Amino acid sequence: MLNVAFPLFPRALLTGISGPCEMLHAAELLVRTRPGKRHENWARLNLLRVSETRRAMPLTGGMRVVPDKTFATIEQPDWIVVPPIWGNPFPTVHQQMALRLWLKECYQRGSTIIATGTSVCFLAEEGLLDDIPVTTHWYFFERFRKRYPHLELNTRQFITYGENIYCAGSINALSDLILYLIEQRYGNTITRIVERHFSHEINRSYEKPFFMHGSNQHHDEDIVRAQEWCHDQWQQEITIDDLARIAGLNSRTFTRRFKNATGLTAVQYLQALRLNRSAELLKDTNLSVSDIAQIAGFRDLNYFTRLFKRHNDVTPGEYRKIVRAKLFYLPEA
Repeated sequence: MLNVAFPLFPRALLTGISGPCEMLHAAELLVRTRPGKRHENWARLNLLRVSETRRAMPLTGGMRVVPDKTFATIEQPDWIVVPPIWGNPFPTVHQQMALRLWLKECYQRGSTIIATGTSVCFLAEEGLLDDIPVTTHWYFFERFRKRYPHLELNTRQFITYGENIYCAGSINALSDLILYLIEQRYGNTITRIVERHFSHEINRSYEKPFFMHGSNQHHDEDIVRAQEWCHDQWQQEITIDDLARIAGLNSRTFTRRFKNATGLTAVQYLQALRLNRSAELLKDTNLSVSDIAQIAGFRDLNYFTRLFKRHNDVTPGEYRKIVRAKLFYLPEA
């Protein structure tokens, strides 16, 4: 059993609970109903709302949610998803001492914690964010930095990770993070289906959406300059020599440093960029598939179609129908 706990407390933002619950439940349902698949040995997903008592908890929007368990009766959670706090977080953080102590105890026993927005303050108050990268909602950056000057606040990333703690700066960032976790548990196919059902913009940012020490977030300015040029010139014919010249490097050095910095070859990076741009054009314009292939730099329509399907599991035409109709699409096994 994979136990996922959602703590309830006054002023908790309901969408920080309902969204992840629905996405995770959909993934679990999909993986168990796909024809030809067997999951007898799969650890079942158990989604639980938890609070200090079993009384219905008033959340944002006038909604009240009844907990499934209390802090004292719930089994050790594998994941804990802490929703954002609406408004000024500090009164809630000070009042919810039982929640803070429960989070600390679960973390020390091995739980992974996912905190969104200002709910990271629960963890900061208990010293759980020391020595790891942290983020929070952008509106709260200055107040957070002033209150916790010793913490490593990352204002450039929407999601951070360190020592089994994820921090998401917003509900949108939380959605990307949940997709990433779904991908880790269920694989690419299920993840793409869930993404298409809940959000028709397929930006694939969930593949590794967070900053962590030692990750592929890099500071090679020469390579960054080449990447930025790719984003500006993606419709043009681009060679390795072109990119190396922009970076001010010889081709061999550029190729090595690009792979070290991004984890991809320059060809793979440019190909993925063009496919993502093609997906945007399919969604937002009435251009024909052939025209979009030409715009994206693919001279052979059949090759473009095969490559797009390999990348997205559907053909360009099928993709257009899915994202415009927001259909729940289930590929054949």
